[in-house]
Amino acid sequence: MKDRVNSDIGTKGQLQNWSDIDWQTVKKKVRNLRRRIYRAIQENQGNKARSLMKLMLRSYSNLLLSVRRITQENKGKNTAGIDGQIATTPIQRVKLTNEMLKYNLGQVQPTRRVHILMELNQDQTKIVHIKDGFNYLGFNIRQFQGKCLTRPEKEKVKLLLAKIRNWLKIHPAHKPEAVINHLNPIIRGWANYYKYGVSKEVFSYIDHHLWKALWQWSRKRHPNKGKKWVLRKYFKSVDGYSYSFATRIKDRRGKEKIISMIRIPTIPIERWIKVANNASPDDPKLIAYWEKRQTNQGKSHWSLGSKLYRVAQNQGWHCPICREHLFNGEQLHTHHIVRVADGVTDWEENLIHLHKICHHHTHTGKHSALQKA
Repeated sequence: MKDRVNSDIGTKGQLQNWSDIDWQTVKKKVRNLRRRIYRAIQENQGNKARSLMKLMLRSYSNLLLSVRRITQENKGKNTAGIDGQIATTPIQRVKLTNEMLKYNLGQVQPTRRVHILMELNQDQTKIVHIKDGFNYLGFNIRQFQGKCLTRPEKEKVKLLLAKIRNWLKIHPAHKPEAVINHLNPIIRGWANYYKYGVSKEVFSYIDHHLWKALWQWSRKRHPNKGKKWVLRKYFKSVDGYSYSFATRIKDRRGKEKIISMIRIPTIPIERWIKVANNASPDDPKLIAYWEKRQTNQGKSHWSLGSKLYRVAQNQGWHCPICREHLFNGEQLHTHHIVRVADGVTDWEENLIHLHKICHHHTHTGKHSALQKA
C-alpha cells in the first residue's frame, strides 16, 4: 500500500536539530494514519488494516512522536530502561532518532512471551464486608445506606493536614505571600484529585483546620499583639469569605492586588463521566465528542471567570503551536506573547496557554515569533 504522504516514509536526510521539527504537521500525519487504521478495522478490512499498521511502523512522523513521548512527556523519562540509556537533551533525542532510522521491519525480532508465576500476599489480602469498606488509591470505598460511595481516605486527610502544619511550623518567618504561593498548589492539587468523590464534608473539614493552622501561625509571629490586630493584618474578606488568609502585594506593573489562600470548599464536586460505550479517540465521527469532553475537563482546571480561564477560552481551548486541545494529557505552561523584559506584563491579552513542550519550542524553534491564536 502506498502512503498518502510519501515523504513520511523514512527521511531524505538525518535530523540535525530537534527544534526544527514542525510538531503540528507531525501530529496531524500520525493522527490521520491512526484514523485510517481505525476505519479499516471497523469496516472489517483486515488486510488494509495490517498494511496501514506497517506504514505506521515505517512512519518518520510516528518515530519522532514516539521519541518525544518517551523522552519528554513520560514521567519516567529520567529513569533508564534495561539498556541503561536516557535521552534528556535535544542532542540526545536527535541521536536516538537517527539511530532508530537504521532499523527496518526485517530486523525487528518478535516479542518473546514469558509467563510470570504471581501470587496474592496473604498478609495484605483480606475479604471485608461491603459495609466495612476498604481503602484504594487514597479513597475509602464503602456502602452507606444502600449506596456505594467513594470518600477520601481518613489517613490521606490527616497526612495532608500534618504536612501543612509541619511546613508552617518550620517556616515561621516566611512572608504571607510565600505561604500562599507554596500551599495553594498543594491544596488545589489535592482537591482536584478528590473532587470526583463524595468529598464535600471532607473539604469543609480541611478548610476549617487549615484556617486554624494559619491562625496559630499568624499569632505566633506576633505574640505581643492582640487577636483583633492579627485578624486585621492577616485575614481579609475575599470572594464572600469574611476571614480568608490574604495579603496585599504589587504585581509587575507596581499595581497593588490581593492574593489569598484558596478556600477548598469553592472547588466544585464533580462526578466522573465514563466514556460513552466503545467511543474511540481515533473515530473521526466523534471529534466533537472528545473536544467537548476535554473542554469540560479544562473548565474545572481554573476558577470560572479567572484570568487564566478567560485566556484558555479566548484561544478556544487549543494550543496554537500543535493545534491540539490544551487538555490532551500534556503539561501546560502560560506564555507571554510579548516578553516581560520588553516592558509588557501579565495582561490577559499578552498571555496564552501552551503545552510544556510546545512552550519550549517557541523559545528554540521556528515558532519563536509566536502570534496570538
